[in-house]
Amino acid sequence: MFKARRPAAAAADSGGELEPLAWSDYFEERQAVAVDDTQFNVYSSGLGGSSSSGPVFVLHHGAGHSGLTFGLLARHLRGAAPEAAVVAADARGHGGTTGGSEGDLRLERLVDDLVGVVAAVLRENSSARDVVLVGHSMGGAVVAHACRRIPRVLGVVLVDIVEGTALDSLHAIPGFIAARPTAFASVGAAIRWHLDAAEIRNAESARLSVPSLVAPAGGRWTWRTALLPTQPFWRGWYQGLSRTFAAAPAARLLILAGTDRLDKELLIAQMQGKFQLELLPAAGHTIQEDLPERVGDILVAFWRRNQRLNIPVRRVDPARREQEQ
Repeated sequence: MFKARRPAAAAADSGGELEPLAWSDYFEERQAVAVDDTQFNVYSSGLGGSSSSGPVFVLHHGAGHSGLTFGLLARHLRGAAPEAAVVAADARGHGGTTGGSEGDLRLERLVDDLVGVVAAVLRENSSARDVVLVGHSMGGAVVAHACRRIPRVLGVVLVDIVEGTALDSLHAIPGFIAARPTAFASVGAAIRWHLDAAEIRNAESARLSVPSLVAPAGGRWTWRTALLPTQPFWRGWYQGLSRTFAAAPAARLLILAGTDRLDKELLIAQMQGKFQLELLPAAGHTIQEDLPERVGDILVAFWRRNQRLNIPVRRVDPARREQEQ
């Protein structure tokens, strides 16, 4: 979800060096995808080629973030595996997604949203491609539950989320939210705060993702997503996550920043070889932003290790078989 850290004071924009970056430098396309009464803002790359046999990496962000948290990762995935496609949507009530019940962030609703977005985006020319679901923090719970409802899911990847740790930290989250600045003088100041507070440790990624996390209000910039009102949903996001992940009908990968402990359910599952574990202690909670190339390499290797073997079948004419015998 979100890790409680002691935030630094928001700093002023620094001479233009923290200007926002354009989404188009990291994704090929941005589209509005209608699912029921909600218009989901969806970023994608690599969906245009109908002949591609590579996987589609579907990326789901955590609470308070947006699809642009995966921008640098998406660009690296496309470079490391050009045959692959990438899809990253803004969840309801986040980023550029509009309409619908923005405050309804029940796990069931978020799962329905992801299933609907994937169906709409892959309907035209990518429905026969394998899918690798990747979820950061809250998004990990969404992909773990959605994997049974999305066709051709080859792998499920959770990024820096463990049920036991998440549930144990819920009591501290309101204090963390209250300690954040309520508004910023500029988008640059918001970017600077995320870097100074170590919420994001990669300046390029912060310049890309943070502008989507704030919105103009009365001459200042406030948070696009109010996190405290989502408190009634927090426990529901994570309760039972370890069991659901360990039982997912696909290959499983857990990427942690190294600070989380495996709960009993995951510890047993790991000992039984039910999932692959990767630790990246040099990163903070937003691992995909701090170390996008490392995460990308892990994802590509995970896909290649688990991809379906397409073994051609040699057909022999019965008459010829008789002659050979």
